[in-house]
Amino acid sequence: MRQPGAVSRTVLAFLWLVLGAAMVGVTVWIGWTRGSVILNGHPAGVVLGLATGLLGFVALAWAVASLAIGDRQDREGDDPEQPARRTPAQLERRAKLRIVLAVPLLVLALVSVVLLGYSRPLAATAEAVTALRTENGVRLVDRVTWYELVPSVEDNRGTVVAPTTGLIFLPGARVDPQAYAPELRRVAEAGFLVVVLKEPFGFSIFDRDHATKVIENHPEVGHWAIGGHSLGGTVAASYAEDDRRVEGLLLLASYPSAKVERTDLRVTSVSGDQDGLVTPEDIARSKANLPADATFVVVPGASHASFGSYGRQPGDGTPTADPGAVQDQVAAATVNLLTAITPEAK
Repeated sequence: MRQPGAVSRTVLAFLWLVLGAAMVGVTVWIGWTRGSVILNGHPAGVVLGLATGLLGFVALAWAVASLAIGDRQDREGDDPEQPARRTPAQLERRAKLRIVLAVPLLVLALVSVVLLGYSRPLAATAEAVTALRTENGVRLVDRVTWYELVPSVEDNRGTVVAPTTGLIFLPGARVDPQAYAPELRRVAEAGFLVVVLKEPFGFSIFDRDHATKVIENHPEVGHWAIGGHSLGGTVAASYAEDDRRVEGLLLLASYPSAKVERTDLRVTSVSGDQDGLVTPEDIARSKANLPADATFVVVPGASHASFGSYGRQPGDGTPTADPGAVQDQVAAATVNLLTAITPEAK
């Protein structure tokens, strides 16, 4: 006859064995295939990966030990010289306590491994990474939760003039923030500060006020636009609606989740006619939620992934446009928006 709690302990051990293997396996897979992207992104991704892997190893060790010597440990406790120290009632209470502790941990471990696996980023291409360099009048500043492309503009006396207009850019869901460097570098070369956010786990919805930290960190910038690609644009639209310090909104293959009520907000929407995720029909419907004077730019042959350099995306259309041409059009539309909100350039 099995002792009380033996069945529940065995079931928990097998659950932890499977889940622990998944946690270790997913952590190794993410680290092997996207390690550099995770390290260059928001620190939350690094913390989640390390925590998931470490907990996975602990889970595997406990599961193996529990299956091997669990019965004896339950019965004898920590003192092998006093066998049968625990009574059946004590063993029953021990089993209930183990279940109470294990169930929340199992749920937490499952959530962590699912989030880690699902948030595996779409990595930037080599071209995009190459664009992140300090040269030709643009300086790269890499901070913990964002990176900046800072223009080095000189006046007639040769003195470097700090930019007074800036763009805060929110990447699309699970997209490597470095993927937008080619087109945004062009914007910085035109004399505007560009700040690209590194979002927690690759989702802007986890830190909707992230842009506030950027604005407060740059008091010298008096005019701000915010924008984003796909989900990043949707979150950017919500932020622009609530923060009057933002004067412009840039939407790349994106649209707001609700009507933008601000009539003083300059809006530019750039989309592709081959987008399979945010379709031309979606963009057409979004016009009702944007100011009447919003500017709409349609890039022929551009798909959803054409607005970043990270390769193909599941469910997307087939692009026919040259990537460089798309980057030029995105940069031009962005520069026009930033110029419009800069009083000195009017």
